[in-house]
Amino acid sequence: MEHISKYILEYIKDRKGHIENTHVVEVGIGHYLKVAKTLRDHGLDVTVIDVKRDVIERARREGLKGQLDDIFNPRLKIYRYADLLYSIRPPRDLQYQLLRLSREYRVPLIVRPLSGEFPVEGLKLINFRGEVLYLHD
Repeated sequence: MEHISKYILEYIKDRKGHIENTHVVEVGIGHYLKVAKTLRDHGLDVTVIDVKRDVIERARREGLKGQLDDIFNPRLKIYRYADLLYSIRPPRDLQYQLLRLSREYRVPLIVRPLSGEFPVEGLKLINFRGEVLYLHD
């Protein structure tokens, strides 16, 4: 999973030329905080989102900015100023909602899918150093 952080950093650098003052939002953080913490440690402004209060409380204890939110009924102000949305292994139904937010706010999206999954319509499948990712620019 460490290479996911590296890819996100490289994607941002290629797109913006720098990572400073870049706000990224991880949707559906769950209990795996390593990617968000790695991005934060590289200078990104990271906000993590989940529907479970205990997950957000743990993320906050670990020094991350956490927001309780349901992407099926999102508080849009959370996503409005993001430079990038990403999600690690989200369920397929969540991918449609992520794509909707990405389109609505014209924010790039990176999805690390579950193994063997096909992208939902509107997401582009790429292979980056052997890692399957879906993108929406």
